[in-house]
Amino acid sequence: MSSGQRPRIYARIRPEPNQSENDPALFDSFDESMLSLESRDNQALTYNFDKVFGPDSSQESVVEAVTTGPGGVLTAIRSGYDATVFAYGQTGSGKSFSMTGTPDNHGIIPQMNKHMFEQMAEVNAAEPDRKFLVTCSFMEIYNEVLYDLLDPTMKKGTAKDKKASHLDVKEHPTLGVYVAGLQEIAVDSHVKIQELMDQGNEMRAIAATAMNATSSRSHSIFIIRMLQKEVVAGQQKDTRATINLVDLAGSERQAKTGATGDKLKEGANINKSLSALGNVINALAEQCKKPNKKVFIPYRNSKLTRVLQESLGGNSVTVMLAALSPAAYNFDETLNTLQYAERAKSIQLKARKNEQMTEVGQLKSQIEQLRKQLEEAARGGGGGGGGGGG
Repeated sequence: MSSGQRPRIYARIRPEPNQSENDPALFDSFDESMLSLESRDNQALTYNFDKVFGPDSSQESVVEAVTTGPGGVLTAIRSGYDATVFAYGQTGSGKSFSMTGTPDNHGIIPQMNKHMFEQMAEVNAAEPDRKFLVTCSFMEIYNEVLYDLLDPTMKKGTAKDKKASHLDVKEHPTLGVYVAGLQEIAVDSHVKIQELMDQGNEMRAIAATAMNATSSRSHSIFIIRMLQKEVVAGQQKDTRATINLVDLAGSERQAKTGATGDKLKEGANINKSLSALGNVINALAEQCKKPNKKVFIPYRNSKLTRVLQESLGGNSVTVMLAALSPAAYNFDETLNTLQYAERAKSIQLKARKNEQMTEVGQLKSQIEQLRKQLEEAARGGGGGGGGGGG
């Protein structure tokens, strides 16, 4: 993939079952790649994205576009490219429904995992010598602290103690930005991944607000790593890829959520990290518009942007799903989401293949040659010592 690739941006309008005449539909019109609405001063606002999913769109259509369609993340990781999917939008706009879904209507993550193992089985049937290793990690960022959601000793929900977290963001010259101390669990089926997801989601910080009965109080990142090993023309080929599946907590307005106490603090931290994300997107877009100008990218202003540094402007194929409410009551929040998505279109990614070739035959030959040299040196050394004694 070229260094000039940009993120793929999708918009999804959630259904509004309680629509009334007092709260009319927000969008004047939309089609497969465009949607329009009217501003407060009666100006037409039009946005174009790679795909627009209406209120009646199915989970399957969203999953297909995100995973196996053009620029799909499943195609990317099979080819050795890192990938990221993240959903952005206000609280209650349908982000978790799109990413995770329900037990009866699975979202992007569980369906993608099923497709991934089905594709691996097809490859193994055609190429028995190709080996796969898949591992998973699951973490959340709650009140700017990283927690391992697969750590059974961690407290559930919002009762977490930051002193109990041993995770930290590190940077390596080869690995890039990573989270030190995060568990990595090997899996051999999509069923096992679903079990880990269910286990982690049970640990997530969730609470009820006036806008959402199951409001996420944290950002979560489910990480899948795939390693492929095969021998090609006497060379061992290792292909690695990582996919970050990000469920962002929704932006909040206290006047609408009615949050107080701990919930108010959580909402402030959520908004702070989302603001940092917006600043990073703005800086990256500015950098692309003015390539000859040095632009500071404030990745370190938030744990969220630091963890997603490679996903936002580095080595990654990235898909953003903008989750939208169709209610006019949510005009400001929806407009903010659309502006985020519009700016993200300008980002330039630098996705590159993560593969390594090792000369298997050459290495064996070198090892055999060294072994013979050591044996000859040992025989020669022994003879020399005996001759010197005579």
